[in-house]
Amino acid sequence: MKKTTISLLLSCLALSAVMAQNPLVLTADRHAPRPGDRIVKQQVAYRDPGSHGQGIEWDFGHLQPVNEEYVLRYFMVDSARLCGLEHRTRYYYTLHGDTLWAAGFENPTTRMDYVQAEPRLVFPFTYGDTLRGAFTGEGEYSHRTPLAAGGHTRTEADATGTLTLPCGTVEDVLRVHTSRLYTHLPGGHADSTGTSLRMDAYSWYAVEARYPVFESLSTILRHAGQDTVLYATSFYYPPDEQRRQLQEDAEMTEEELSEAPPSGEVEGAVFTEADLVPNPVVDILHIKYKLTRDASIGFSVHNQQGLCMAAVPQQPQQAGHHETPIDMTACPTGAYTVYVQVDDVVLSQNVVKK
Repeated sequence: MKKTTISLLLSCLALSAVMAQNPLVLTADRHAPRPGDRIVKQQVAYRDPGSHGQGIEWDFGHLQPVNEEYVLRYFMVDSARLCGLEHRTRYYYTLHGDTLWAAGFENPTTRMDYVQAEPRLVFPFTYGDTLRGAFTGEGEYSHRTPLAAGGHTRTEADATGTLTLPCGTVEDVLRVHTSRLYTHLPGGHADSTGTSLRMDAYSWYAVEARYPVFESLSTILRHAGQDTVLYATSFYYPPDEQRRQLQEDAEMTEEELSEAPPSGEVEGAVFTEADLVPNPVVDILHIKYKLTRDASIGFSVHNQQGLCMAAVPQQPQQAGHHETPIDMTACPTGAYTVYVQVDDVVLSQNVVKK
């Protein structure tokens, strides 16, 4: 009996050693964001990320819902840039070689373009790996006030273990911690008052899930040695939904995947009978359209470099026929893309400025 017990113990130790030596590895083909993906995640009350290390057990089985229909969509805005749209904000990314870079963001009030892109993740990436980088950005607030920002970012795969979620326990989880420290605050100047802004993102990845299954995000302002939490929330990505999507993609051929409609077209029937007149346009572009149901709708006009040149903030509209004018008088001659945001769906059409 004693010999059997020792054998079982040695077997368990050997298995643990193998698992420790072979943690989850994030790769570009299985974990990089992908155009056409639509992810429904649930915003929940903030959960503390806990400690780092190996063999950690996180219990997030009981969550307090905040917003159960928080949608994230990815689509290409041009041949090089990928856009992630969530909560009325577009986040821009590029994938060069083995590195995913953040290129900027914009929403109805703020635009920021990274002159020096921020490295977000390098592939492959596994437990113990660390990625460091710097970023600088320039933009504007309300299309009038110049903004500047800059700082340093550090991303580390700092923990492995098991994660208990409302759907059950997920094994072989890899946690990635990204810490972003702003040395130039979004106000156009370097801060000299001892004030700093830090954003922390903890993301838990699981086998057979392209995107994290859980995230905890926080923004902390430090002034005069005191920390103030400006924002803290968590997100739960149901793993079953991700596995279902991966299975459906695996059953499609490469040709079918390449011909899959871009994000937004599935629900595009809400925005119908669209007509951009005149096209080419000299000064005022009139967008005529019909909504098949009540929806929140907004418009933005972007040049070929992706910069927003004009915008109409998103606002509720009743079902029926509508006409929205956009002033393009100040836009230089050339081709532009008009993005139409209908609720959480983004559509696009082209227009030429004389």
